[in-house]
Amino acid sequence: MNHVTVSRRLAVLGGGALVLAACGSSSTTQTAAVTQQRDLMTVIASNSDLERFTDGLRRTGADQLLRGQGTYTVFAPTNSGWGSIPAQIRNDVLPPNAPADPIRGRALMVAHIVEGRHTVASLAGRRTTLMTVNGNRVIIDATNTSRVTVESDGGGGFNAGGGSIWGASTVTTADMPATNGIVHIVDKAVLP
Repeated sequence: MNHVTVSRRLAVLGGGALVLAACGSSSTTQTAAVTQQRDLMTVIASNSDLERFTDGLRRTGADQLLRGQGTYTVFAPTNSGWGSIPAQIRNDVLPPNAPADPIRGRALMVAHIVEGRHTVASLAGRRTTLMTVNGNRVIIDATNTSRVTVESDGGGGFNAGGGSIWGASTVTTADMPATNGIVHIVDKAVLP
């Protein structure tokens, strides 16, 4: 075999490798694109550990906000985290087998939503106060990025003393992307 034949064979093999690499890259890009095409409500509703939060969003109409044009960050409590809300509050604002309280139910749901896309990296190294969609404040403590917490600044009327009584929620899964924002899963609800 001469030098020209070896070079041609390597060129053919190299071209095939490029085609395979391109296919792999395209597949990865397509998967990322599919993930990115889901709005916040779709991302939340597709996670079985967020079923109770999803139900509350739908029952109060807050789901429409998360399907809309704005850009939001959602701190979504898990099913067990949602269950840790005192039963009296849950039953008052989102009674089982009855319509949600139109004011307090929605206030509870949007207490988990702030405007803008706030990744853990963008919050890292500091405590930040953000305004929720209903005008309450939440304090994000990302001074330790391995334990980011979210706490109500209180004043929303759900309990005397606000977040100081209820305590902070911890982000358990961060930076779930959506077309209109980002979702962070937290271990308990954020009470306004």
